[in-house]
Amino acid sequence: MTVGVDLVLLDIEGTLTPTEQVHAVLYDYARPRLGPWLDEHADSPAVAEAVAQVRSLGGLAPDAGTGDVLRVLHGWMDADEKIAALKTLQGMIWQRGYATGELVTEFFADVAPALRAWHAAGLRLAVFSSGSVTAQVAAFSRTTDGDVTGLFSGHFDTVTAGPKRDGSSYRTIAAELGVDPARAVFLTDVPAELAAAAAAGWRAIGVARPGEPYHGADFGPARTVASFDELTLVPAARLLAAGRELAAEAARYAGLGWMRGTAGNLSVTLDRDPLRLAITASGLDKGELTETDVIVVDGRGDAVSAGVPSAEAGLHARIAAVAGAGAVVHVHALAPVLAAERWPDGVRLSGLEMLKGLGRGAHDDPVTIPVIANGQDMRALGDAFERGFRSDVPALVVAGHGVYVWGEDLRQARHRLECLEWLCRFALETSTDKPTKELR
Repeated sequence: MTVGVDLVLLDIEGTLTPTEQVHAVLYDYARPRLGPWLDEHADSPAVAEAVAQVRSLGGLAPDAGTGDVLRVLHGWMDADEKIAALKTLQGMIWQRGYATGELVTEFFADVAPALRAWHAAGLRLAVFSSGSVTAQVAAFSRTTDGDVTGLFSGHFDTVTAGPKRDGSSYRTIAAELGVDPARAVFLTDVPAELAAAAAAGWRAIGVARPGEPYHGADFGPARTVASFDELTLVPAARLLAAGRELAAEAARYAGLGWMRGTAGNLSVTLDRDPLRLAITASGLDKGELTETDVIVVDGRGDAVSAGVPSAEAGLHARIAAVAGAGAVVHVHALAPVLAAERWPDGVRLSGLEMLKGLGRGAHDDPVTIPVIANGQDMRALGDAFERGFRSDVPALVVAGHGVYVWGEDLRQARHRLECLEWLCRFALETSTDKPTKELR
């Protein structure tokens, strides 16, 4: 699944860390330390305020002692209540535990690599957890993957943002971080939190990890992943830029008559590990595409974003993988197709200055453009392409159909295509060879 966003907001429990990390490790650490902490820090304004809240919410007398306060706190812990006063006190105790090295946060194996990759790609990361901000920062300062606090630009809890199942909390976070909710995504394992974020205009993706409490829950219309490995997050600006570039190139080819109607498709490589391509949407007039008319596909050519890609996306992906192409252009320029009809075993070109446009020499450097049979099975076409692939020939003709040309980017692919089209026209108009078979 690929999503174009500017900000990634993350839940912790069940999303970044096993639920057991909280219930069995952190809770067990805090429980015996709560009473002593209350007595030792009775003069702390933060502790005094939290204790006053416990007394009020717990129905205790204003001067209730530590024992009574502790019974209320333990009851809330047993019920896993998300009450701010409890979270504040737990956060203080956990902060000391992380500082002394008694506590270490255990991430799921896929988490740290994904966080670092998203941060490196230019995405902003933030956290929204029922655990206090103090606890969040402490937990990220000492993890099984080192100190990751530098990856995050914001931390929110139920005090600073509001309840996690209330849409207004997500509007508060968006306003605080100055982000458009439509270009932000929230990742959590709790369906009700997803619904609240979606109601506030956020993109919301469920994290249904095997073995976690919400693994089998009904996430409704929300998309879900079992691991961050299934998710590719691309900066929205980057995806829109790719869309604008693809739309502009498609309009150019449509104007030349090489992408008539809805025919043809263009792609650019977004990422290599895993392979992700942005490809022009299928079924649309290629002369009228907009920056949003793109679909992201994986290394098989299957959609990992909204929309249905052309079946030919599979061949784009194979070319990108095998040739290392940054962009692939598939159009229906007539000359290469006619040349393939005349020379079905390969279109041989030599002795022409225009060959320099393909990165080859003008003389004593013959080039043969491979020709493969057409078909609807993109895996079979990909196999045929790979069998005849040469790293110094950046083009392929699919007999009776169209031509594929690739390069480091769309500009280089276009230049190569324009040169190849001229070369094929020249070859057809000057050849005295007897056609291998009758031209249709």
